[in-house]
Amino acid sequence: MVANILVAHGMRKGDQNKALGEFIDSLLQDETYAYELAFIESEEKSVEHTIINLIEKGETQFKVVPLLIFSAMHYIVDIPEMLRNIKQAHPNITYEISAPLGTHPYMVDLVEQRINDVDMNKESDVAVVLIAHGSFSYTKAHDELKELSTKLKQDKPIYCRTLYGDITFKNDLDQLSRQYHHLIVVPMFLYDGRLVNKVKGLISEMDIANELHMTPSINFDPILKSIIRERLKELTV
Repeated sequence: MVANILVAHGMRKGDQNKALGEFIDSLLQDETYAYELAFIESEEKSVEHTIINLIEKGETQFKVVPLLIFSAMHYIVDIPEMLRNIKQAHPNITYEISAPLGTHPYMVDLVEQRINDVDMNKESDVAVVLIAHGSFSYTKAHDELKELSTKLKQDKPIYCRTLYGDITFKNDLDQLSRQYHHLIVVPMFLYDGRLVNKVKGLISEMDIANELHMTPSINFDPILKSIIRERLKELTV
């Protein structure tokens, strides 16, 4: 028997983990596979605690799907280190980690949907700005965001920006707003939570010259359910 582990970022304290769990349970309620939800940050449902509980029940094989959009620090460092530590204490287990969610081809469809939901068909001089988390140190995520942008079937210019890192929107979103009459901003985050609110707050402090249309983030879109299912199928542990 293989145990499926979905890993979200989470928070060490507060009710956000409970709310996040309810969103995921609702999204996946019709799926036929069983899963355990674990958090990178949690006092009660950490990755270590969740997997060790399963090991004590006899599980030895684990498929791990990080509910992360791109390959930044949590994906490259934190989750692998947690799993290595568990294996060091329990050498009989095996595990495999899936690719991040944002590099799946279905994510292109989701982003296309977000852009097309903004009624700009009759407007000219429109550009799209994709905003992901970003990092100063782990720039593979930036490359993945840019790769996704090249697959979008849009006749509008597309700019890749981040909240953190060298390509942050704080550098030039105001300048972009002077180049185009309309900007469609797509937040590349799992849901409209703390980070999206931070993006909105920073944008509100900027001198935006023309119309800016911010779409919802991924927000547990049904396409996400298909991506998670496919990521689990790809793992062969």
